[in-house]
Formats: sequence, structure tokens, C-alpha cells
Amino acid sequence: MTAELDATPPPNQRDALMTTELVPEQVLPKVLGTFGLTATYVFIICWIPGSSIMAGGGWNAIPMWVLGILTFLVPAALAVAELGNLWPGQGGVYIWAYRTMGEKMSFLGGYLSWVPVILNAASSPAIVLQLVLLALHAELGLTLSIVLQLAILWTVVGVALVRLAANQKIMNATFVVYGALTVTIFVCAVLFTLRNGGPATPFSASEALVPNFAAAGFLYGTVLLYLVGVETPFNMGAEFLSVKRSATKMIGWGSAALVGIYLLTTLGTIMVLPTEEIDPVTGVVGNLDVSGFPGLMEVAAVLLAVIVFVALVTYQVAYSRLIFVSGLERHLPRIFTHLNPRTRNPVTAVLVQGTLSSLIIVALYSQSSMANVTVYLQGGLSVVWLISGFFFFIPLVIARRKYADRYASEDFWRIPGGTAAVWTVVVIGCVATCAGIYYSFAEPWIDVPKGTWMSWVGGISVAMFLLGAIVYYFGRRAAAKVNQEDALAHLAVLDLTTSESPSPERG
Repeated sequence: MTAELDATPPPNQRDALMTTELVPEQVLPKVLGTFGLTATYVFIICWIPGSSIMAGGGWNAIPMWVLGILTFLVPAALAVAELGNLWPGQGGVYIWAYRTMGEKMSFLGGYLSWVPVILNAASSPAIVLQLVLLALHAELGLTLSIVLQLAILWTVVGVALVRLAANQKIMNATFVVYGALTVTIFVCAVLFTLRNGGPATPFSASEALVPNFAAAGFLYGTVLLYLVGVETPFNMGAEFLSVKRSATKMIGWGSAALVGIYLLTTLGTIMVLPTEEIDPVTGVVGNLDVSGFPGLMEVAAVLLAVIVFVALVTYQVAYSRLIFVSGLERHLPRIFTHLNPRTRNPVTAVLVQGTLSSLIIVALYSQSSMANVTVYLQGGLSVVWLISGFFFFIPLVIARRKYADRYASEDFWRIPGGTAAVWTVVVIGCVATCAGIYYSFAEPWIDVPKGTWMSWVGGISVAMFLLGAIVYYFGRRAAAKVNQEDALAHLAVLDLTTSESPSPERG
């Protein structure tokens, strides 16, 4: 296998395989089929507690959801479906940016796409804990809360280190629970509305049908946060059973599922609770205490805590692949390419993610309330993650021009409608991304002064960019001390056996 790893064509060739396009195909098992990818897609993008924040905006939330879906989710889905089929290797946005924008931009795109996992893993254990406390009708002091958040985070890290196939079974089963919980919330809300002669939040046709940026512009930034991540499953491109068969199906079915989950849970919360009574974290299941039978809310809170926990595991798994790719491309030292010989997981990458998130939990949650910091982190996450969207919108236009010969001679899925359709997707996607960044930064998502919100979100965002600059400089410097052959030598023992890769999926 060493000869195979060293067989990369000369780098001056336009289509020469990158290390990350060559090595993972040889050392990682292919275990992700269509259903598993759809579940992964939903867990990465669909953040159901976000329906609590959206419901806080009342009926204004519904047209904002629709607008966000049409102006961001659809263009992003079309863009990554084409790029993912054109370059299906491990690393997703990293490869797409490298092929179209160069080495430095590929690192920046990959980093901006990766860093949200640090912020998400820092904020989500608090959500799990708050849901459990809601179920138990309990409260905790700050110190014990931080300790338990760290315990939750490192349990997530431990689960993320097991085989991908085992994690996939957990995701698939929990995905079914996700659907059942969504239907329960909505059905209970409808029954509640019928019993009480109308929704708890008085219905307004103008609010429910027309986006109101003057009164609820912040909701647009919030919507885009809860729709980003379409590109993330392609971080594991080498672990798809078949990109050609599964990628577009994953995006289609996954997008339909997350739209249904978001709209039904947001509607369910609005119909049951007045906006001023909606908790920005737990409101999406807290409403069952009013609309459901005794004990239902407690059970739902525990189930949602499990869903968020599994989503956290999915994040750790999917994003660790970007660190692995950065190691392969020598933006990081060789240790970041270490794979566990048994599970084939990038152990160092997962541990680094857990460590960075732990530091943020300790540093930030000791400075403010748990609920507020959770939302501040979500705001910072939104700004940074949305910026990464430019690294799959802009490459789409460049790819059409730079690789016109491949488009003419190869059979892979691409956006129908030619150049005009591509430009429409890119322009709408980029404008929506800019609007989302503005509203995420400039408009508070919770009841805090605008200056406080901008200070927290801006500070978190700047800190993430500074971290990226440090990683790039010192990572390149350390990786340059080892030549390519030595950097990959330890992977030569990881030849896959027949038993490690399941047979390709049918259909």
C-alpha cells in the first residue's frame, strides 16, 4: 500500500489527485448508505431547539422560515449537490475550494466550515442539561452545571470514537424517534387549539404570510443558522457507499425532512404558548406541559435530550474528518492524521475538538447565565458558519468555467438550466448569506441590549478567526518538518479487509 500512497501524480497537473482524494479511499471503510446519510444530514442541519427561538418571534417566524428555505437552503443544496458529485472525495468544501480557489483559500474554507463544531459542542451540552432538568423539574448551581456539561461533552466524544457503522445504527434509530417527536408536538398543538378555540399566540394573517424585517429581521439570521451545514456530510465523501447513488437523494429527502421538522415544531410551539412564555431553549417541548397529557412533556424532554446528544456525536464524527484532511494536506502536523486501527476514526481530531469546546465551556459559562451564553454561542456560530457558505457558492461558478471539459465529457449530476441557472443560484445564495451574517450580528436573538449582543457575537467570531490564523501558521510550520512520504507512512498498515466494508447498497 505504501507504493499506492506515494502514487500521487505531479502537482502541476490540473486534475492531479490531492492526498485527501487518494488516501481516505484506501484506508476508510465505506458504510454510509442513503438512509444513513439522510439521517446524518438531518442531525447535522436540523437543530430542533432552534424552533424555540423562532417561535419566540410569533407568527413572523413562518414566512421567515419559508424565505430562508427558498433563498438559502435550496441554493446551498443545489450547489453542494453539484460540487459533491464533481469532486466526491473526503473533505467536501476543502477539496472544492482547493480545486477552484487555491491552497490558502481551501484551508480558510475548510476551517470556517469546521470551527462551528467547536462552538456547537460548547453550547449544546447546556441544551442537553437544560432538557434533563426540565424533565426532572430541577435546578442546579453554576459550578455543578459546568461540571455536568463537561461530563456530557466527553461522553459524546467517547461515543464518537467508536466505529462509524455502530454510530450510524444509533443515528438511524434516533432519526425515527425524531420524526415521532415532531408529529407528537404538532398533533398535541392542533388538539389544544381546537379545544381552546384558537392558538395561544393570536393568529395574524399579515405576520404569517409576509416577512417583516423591520419588526423581526433577527429571525432571518436565526433561520439561516438552522439551515447551514448542507455541505457537511461531504466531509465523509470517501465513506459513502456510492456518492452517485446517494448524494442527491440524501439532500432531497434530508431537506424535506428538516423543513417538515422545523415548520411543524415551530407551529406547534406558537399555537400552544404565548410568545412571552416561550423558553428560548426548551420551549419546543415545554409546550407539551400545556398541550399534552401528564408526563408527556417530561418524556419528550428526555427524548429531545437524546436527540441533541446524538446530533452532537454526529457533529464530532463528521467534522473530525476536516482535521484529518488538514493533516493529510500538511496544514497540521502528522499526529492529526492518526487513525485508530480498529475503528478507523481520527482519534486526535476528535480529542482536539473536545478539548477546545471544554475550554470554551469553562471560560464563557462562568461569565453569564447558561441560557444567554448558549444563544450567544449560537449567534457567533451563525456568523462564522455562514461565511463558509461563500466557499461552495463561488467555487460553483469557477468550476463551470475552469472544468468545462469535464462537464462536457462526464456524466454526473449538475444543476439543470445551464449558466443562467448557476448564476441565479450563486447570486441568491450569496445575497442571502450576506443578509444572514448581518442579522446574526446586528440584531439580538434574545432580550439583551444590542451592544451586549454585538460584543458577545463579534468577540466570539473574531476569536475564531484569530484561532484560524494561529492554526494555519503553526500548523504549516510544524507539518513542513516532515516530508510527504514520512507523513503518510503510518497509514500504510491500514489496508481494508473485505469484512470491513459492507457490500454496496442497492438502488
